[in-house]
Amino acid sequence: MSKIAKFLLFIILFIVFFEAGVISSYTLVTSQPPNVEKLIDIQIDILSSYLQIGKSVIAPKPESVKIANKMDVAQALQEKAQVDGVDLETLNATTFDDLENDRVNVNITAIAYRENMTESTGQIVIRPVAQFAITATAMATVEDNGIRVDVKTIKILSIIRIY
Repeated sequence: MSKIAKFLLFIILFIVFFEAGVISSYTLVTSQPPNVEKLIDIQIDILSSYLQIGKSVIAPKPESVKIANKMDVAQALQEKAQVDGVDLETLNATTFDDLENDRVNVNITAIAYRENMTESTGQIVIRPVAQFAITATAMATVEDNGIRVDVKTIKILSIIRIY
């Protein structure tokens, strides 16, 4: 046999044994029968992402905007999320809307904290300072020096405790 035929046969056998190993590993790990089509699709997706082959979705990137009324926004987030404070340096706003409009929808993210708490319910429990990542949305008006967030329209989307 020619060297090219041997090389192609080697590649085909390698792929067959590799797939057999993936399928048997899936069965051992999940204790379920493998979905071969799904496993092959996952592998093709991973390979195509490395090789930049296939569909690529180009989504608009959010535009970071300066908040003109940071103190008011921090106070509103503090009240609505029921935390003790909001770190002003982590308070950010982004938007997908065109800043040529008078009013835009903004996404607000911030890190908040809750002070030490001591509970006495039979035992004394002292909890350390807890940090939270807050995500909210609101309407804002566009100004020359950034945006002014309408604090009445702030809606908390998520509060996630940071460990």
